[in-house]
Amino acid sequence: MYFKKTLSILLCTAFLTVPISTNAQEKSNSTLEDIEYGLEEKVSKVNTLLKKDVGIESNSRENFFNEVNQLHIEIEDYLKSLESDKFYNTQVHIELIDKLGELDLKVEQYSNKNLLRASKSWRYGDILYYGIGNSNAAGEKSLTGHTAVLSNIDFFVIEAARTKSNGAKVFHWNRDKLWSGASGIKQYKVTSKLGKDATAVERSNAVKFGKEQIGEPYALKTSIWSTNAWYCSKLTNAMWNDVGYNLQSSNAYTIDGVIAVLPRDIIADANVRLIKSWGKTLPGNL
Repeated sequence: MYFKKTLSILLCTAFLTVPISTNAQEKSNSTLEDIEYGLEEKVSKVNTLLKKDVGIESNSRENFFNEVNQLHIEIEDYLKSLESDKFYNTQVHIELIDKLGELDLKVEQYSNKNLLRASKSWRYGDILYYGIGNSNAAGEKSLTGHTAVLSNIDFFVIEAARTKSNGAKVFHWNRDKLWSGASGIKQYKVTSKLGKDATAVERSNAVKFGKEQIGEPYALKTSIWSTNAWYCSKLTNAMWNDVGYNLQSSNAYTIDGVIAVLPRDIIADANVRLIKSWGKTLPGNL
């Protein structure tokens, strides 16, 4: 039975009624000004690489790819060093993630593999994401963003969500159920920290783990390593952690003292790289 888009939908609306910084303890002496300065420094480094003339020589491209990889690692290390979650409330953190995406797309542009990937954009194991402020499938502005993982059945995704008509659980269904009508949709691949794509076997096993959770309940106040309840980004992280990729770029945010992984944590991780921006278009085989 198809999900009616007109119904009110709550996706990863975990943290709806309070500002993002409310739940975490103030464990760091870093001021908001210090944190913003550190993030702005990283944005500046990304902008430098965005302006760089890569050239056509293979050595030049390889050096550029290495610089991008090292910057991804540097940014993840910085985010993990922050014991306060103040940075989630800064515009510069969102800007940094957006700029990183632009940089990833520049890498795709100069990668020979891009021609192969362009023939089929639906790659099982890839991650779908839209961020804070984008519309969800009900046309409402999302307060936290949302993630799902592409299944090995074309156009099906695995996602944990809370809905009015279909319950609150892990779903395996067509992406039009919760993504039709959404905006700012992006597709990410999982790689090593040095940019090597996850293998087909790893992608398949991540999907297999997700399918094993189908029907399991949706909950927010749950340990990120438990397997008895899920929210969207916890499930995405667990699917890939099961095959050796921890996508948690920060451990600063907590819900009632329990560490949580947010959608933005996933896409800021050095193991996650943007490969396509879909906008309002439903992801498919293009």
